[in-house]
Amino acid sequence: MVGRTDMLVQRKVIEHWKAGKVNLSTVLHKVPLGENDSLYCTQKQDHGLESQLDHKIIKKSSKALKQKKAVKFSLPIFNVNRAVGTLLSSEIARKYGAKGLPDNTIHCKFHGSAGQSFGAFLAHGVTLELEGDANDYTGKGLSGGRLIIYPPKNSIFKGQKKIFW
Repeated sequence: MVGRTDMLVQRKVIEHWKAGKVNLSTVLHKVPLGENDSLYCTQKQDHGLESQLDHKIIKKSSKALKQKKAVKFSLPIFNVNRAVGTLLSSEIARKYGAKGLPDNTIHCKFHGSAGQSFGAFLAHGVTLELEGDANDYTGKGLSGGRLIIYPPKNSIFKGQKKIFW
């Protein structure tokens, strides 16, 4: 149904003089396609998932994923590393369900600047510690995991005074 504007109809729901002036016809207008145009799947896309940082994390967490043995390791992180922890959490959810792993089974410490959605949907049993900063949507959909974020030790400002929402 995506893109099927022909299936949408504007209804008059609100009895208000302003509502009657709303006209969605230009928004819902379906542009005719040219002879060589297509609506979907026009080219194969490579999102670079195979080179994501999570694959390195999964590899370093293999003992925890297979035997529930605690692992702890450190990695650098950069703002191009987005949604770090998501693929790992997916692996945990597939194997152990919503219950996840025991507390702190996987503890990964990062140094640097995390990209968007750091720790999104993080599964129970995973702790992501970040000495640095993180972009927006940090911890969205958190699912039992732990996020620890603090400024670098050599920082010239007090972290508790520099939180932005």
